Amino acid sequence: MLCKIRIADLLVGMHVVDTGLSWLEHPYLYSQEGMVASGQALLAIQQAGYLEAFVDTEKGAVAPIDTGPEPSREQEDAPGNGLVRTPLEQELAVAEVVYHDCLLIARDMLHDVQAGGKVDVRACSSMVDTVIDSAVRNPDALLTLCKLRRHDAYTFTHGVNVSVVAAAFGVYLGFSPQELKELGLAGLFHDVGKTRIPDAILNKPGRLTDMEFARIKRHPLLGRDLISGLKLPEGVLRGVAEHHERFDGSGYPNGLAGEAIHRWGRILAVADVYDAMTSRRSYKGPMLPTRALAVIHGMRGRDFPVALAERFIKFLGPYPVGSFVRLTNGEYGFVRTSNPKKPLLPEILVAFDQDMRPILPLRAQDLRTGDFPDLAVAEALDPVQSGVDPVPYLMGKAR
Repeated sequence: MLCKIRIADLLVGMHVVDTGLSWLEHPYLYSQEGMVASGQALLAIQQAGYLEAFVDTEKGAVAPIDTGPEPSREQEDAPGNGLVRTPLEQELAVAEVVYHDCLLIARDMLHDVQAGGKVDVRACSSMVDTVIDSAVRNPDALLTLCKLRRHDAYTFTHGVNVSVVAAAFGVYLGFSPQELKELGLAGLFHDVGKTRIPDAILNKPGRLTDMEFARIKRHPLLGRDLISGLKLPEGVLRGVAEHHERFDGSGYPNGLAGEAIHRWGRILAVADVYDAMTSRRSYKGPMLPTRALAVIHGMRGRDFPVALAERFIKFLGPYPVGSFVRLTNGEYGFVRTSNPKKPLLPEILVAFDQDMRPILPLRAQDLRTGDFPDLAVAEALDPVQSGVDPVPYLMGKAR
């Protein structure tokens, strides 16, 4: 189990986890992977000024995540949960085009702002509309592409990904079209204020000084100021300004807590952290979604409201669609359909045998049926390291 603890509670022998979260925004989180080997090492961590760390109580194993209580009747009846979904393989073909176009729009938007221009609200609004349309048809398509398509320009892909994750989560929660539009725009714009932070700080490889971190903490307000004259809804402005506030009041820029944080700020906070951990960066590989959700589970009640974090985990499931997994019988496959009520039992598209030899035709294995009671997911794997691309398999184009 991954647990977030105070450095004051860190002990020799505990195994610290590298979450992959950026020093730019979490400078007081100690993330040097490995066991605290001695009292001297512990003292050095304490004297360096770190305040928190994640520890793995099972030294690398991830226990099944408690996804919280079942949805209420109101949540079950929400519009986003009752729609008939477009088949995943069909929506993936559309989502490939949507995601590519979104990246181009986000890139142009940031370049314009960096050059002193204004945000093209019409283009961004149109982009968010296409994201919402795809999320309503089948949210798993864009969510899968966010994690499986490799791009070096994290600056603008991160904005698109947070917009996609937040909008899809909003569909799951049953938000209205106008609410989804506000949330999607706030996600797209959430880091635009970083265009006003010097590259020397944004790209600094080592730990920030207190003065440098003080400048970083201004980016939510700088972002709000950059879009404040564009006749956007107040919710969009507050979502941008408050996405680094934390439920316990430990966030920035204003130290807001609990319900004082706008609900878009609360949702963007968890979407932002999830994408940051699961994205491939120049200096690190992505954290597997399973492990990232375990980290988020450990942050509930402090960084995020308990109910919101648990709803988010249930929304994605421990094995999000597109995850590459090994089954307990040794075969390998891709998660094709999640199962919110029994998240550890998704539907698997079995593609390889125990020796990673292709299985053709592919076989759909629904773990929910109970036909094979001993069959389960043994572990999630990084598809890139395994040399496979899940998308063609999920689209039915693998040969």
